[in-house]
Amino acid sequence: MNFLEVIDLHEATLAENILEIAFETAEKNHAEKILAIGLTLGEMAGVEIEALNLSFDVLKKNTPADGAELKIKRVPIMATCNKCGKNFRLENYNFFCPECDGILILKSGRELLVEFVDCE
Repeated sequence: MNFLEVIDLHEATLAENILEIAFETAEKNHAEKILAIGLTLGEMAGVEIEALNLSFDVLKKNTPADGAELKIKRVPIMATCNKCGKNFRLENYNFFCPECDGILILKSGRELLVEFVDCE
């Protein structure tokens, strides 16, 4: 069984892209080693954290990121009602206001950002 049979290809591709950003950042800063990479991931970003960590751990071996930690900050799905203006944490992908039945407009939860790269 090979690596791609064990993990989701989406998370493997995401881990590759994260590492590419980290390598570019390290190169621009003349750093030889990457210590940590910080991510902000919204709950709706469609990322399986365990699969991402597994992919990252496999792909970082024998690179400047070998030993680096992936630090993930999760962002909840928040929405505002377009009718009454109240703010809610979206539950079960219900896009209707529990107060007035207005339509909820997403404010957060779709983020997928590399926030920082700590280098040495």
